[in-house]
Amino acid sequence: MSLLAKLWKLILEIGKIIVYVVAYFLGKKKKGNSCDCPPLLQKPDPFLYCQYYLISLGYPVTWDNPDIFLFDGSVPVDPHDLKASTPYTVVARVWNSSTSIPVMNLKVNFSYLSFGMGVQSHPIGTAATDLGVKGLPGCPAFAYQTWTTPATLGHYCIQVLLEPPDDSNWLNNLGQRNTDVVQPASPAVFQFAVGNADPLRTRTIQFNVDTYSIPPLPACGQDISLAAGPRAVSKLAPGVPPGWTVTLTPSQVQLAPGDETVVTAQIEPPAGFSGTMPFNVTGQNEVGPIGGVTLNVEVP
Repeated sequence: MSLLAKLWKLILEIGKIIVYVVAYFLGKKKKGNSCDCPPLLQKPDPFLYCQYYLISLGYPVTWDNPDIFLFDGSVPVDPHDLKASTPYTVVARVWNSSTSIPVMNLKVNFSYLSFGMGVQSHPIGTAATDLGVKGLPGCPAFAYQTWTTPATLGHYCIQVLLEPPDDSNWLNNLGQRNTDVVQPASPAVFQFAVGNADPLRTRTIQFNVDTYSIPPLPACGQDISLAAGPRAVSKLAPGVPPGWTVTLTPSQVQLAPGDETVVTAQIEPPAGFSGTMPFNVTGQNEVGPIGGVTLNVEVP
């Protein structure tokens, strides 16, 4: 090939490049048109009533978890009236917000705490369940674990932690049932432990008290449009009602790493009150919530 022919070929190639660049910037050709990107990966979302996640969203919570139950054989039992050194079955109800991805062999971890917040966890055991998709059979699913209560009388908190192989939201997998009931003469007196689980820093823990409880379900057959209002969840938790007195001693605590202390709650009902009133006490340090207790005051 002569030198002139080679030069002409080079000019043509340069011309093609110029035409392509001009066409690209004019929008006539798009970079990567030949690339078929894969679809977004879908994931399941197993969850249960998770107090810590709801608090992070600004919602009030109850520490009396509606997704954790206790049975003596096949008979449901009051979690506030358990016997020492007695085997019970703890049942966790698990949900899935995904309408397309189930979870097979979902690992469910059970443990318990001494009654309080930020205290040491003691493992009970692990179970597994198959969780279906939202709106179809298999959702919710149930996991079962036998728990023999401690020999020492007192108050304990059961925790359930979901451990799926994959999850679209890892923040709503831990729930706890943490309640106590007394029938006081007057006033009602409760004691609960508060701990600092931070291994490095001293923490100051303050307490918030409210009387939030989960709204009741509408009656069967009730018009759902009429039921939407009462069932709706407000971000404003009702405070201590007029006439009630709640005293926490101490009102805040400062704990070194790993330390625990006992807080006494004294709750005085107004004259003439009869019934049950829940009080949620939530502890919070400089980082965020560390846990809480629900104290139910019953007056005959």
